[in-house]
Amino acid sequence: MRPTDIDDPQYFHRVVDCQWACPAHTPVPEYIRLIAQGRYDDAYMLNWESNVFPGILGRTCDRPCEPACRRSRLPEDKPVAICRLKRVAADYRGDISGRLPQIPAAKNGSKRIALLGAGPASLTVARDLAPLGYHCTLIEKDPRGGGLMRTNIPSFRLPEKVLNEEVDYILRMGLETRFGEEVTSLKAVLDEGFDAVFVGTGAPRGKDLDLPGRREADANIHIG
Repeated sequence: MRPTDIDDPQYFHRVVDCQWACPAHTPVPEYIRLIAQGRYDDAYMLNWESNVFPGILGRTCDRPCEPACRRSRLPEDKPVAICRLKRVAADYRGDISGRLPQIPAAKNGSKRIALLGAGPASLTVARDLAPLGYHCTLIEKDPRGGGLMRTNIPSFRLPEKVLNEEVDYILRMGLETRFGEEVTSLKAVLDEGFDAVFVGTGAPRGKDLDLPGRREADANIHIG
């Protein structure tokens, strides 16, 4: 019998429904087991490897894993509160700064990467590339990193302390940051001689609201 190939995502589709339902395929059973053992730091780092912002997602994720939970198939039972457990790991962890990737002193052949926007996409790219020795330059028009996590989620849902902690884990990886700088020309960025450019500005679409007076004011309203 051949050994199980856990590198094949189809394995989790067949065996671990909650892990397959998670877009990041976070190993849910493993980190729940670590929480049950009181190993909150280990559970947090296991989450951090795949979903980058465990404390944030533990408060804001829409939990696609939970409808897939097998416990919901039992009569009069409910799924495991997987998202809440992610928050438990984040809230009860200790100081994990010593367990974050070490940034090499020598950059990877002096390769320079421009990251446009400082939201979750660009921060994730920086987290993955900085430990490999790439010089990452983060360019963001707002004064702080976080993107829509900072501007669109109210603080009663996502406390600023939690947001700052997890964003700062990445910013402290030796990134060059250019906050308060709006990119108005991609050509100007390319002219700076970067070896690669990641555009992480998002693709937001405005939503219309059918309110009284909306149609009368149509000439003065723009839905982006």
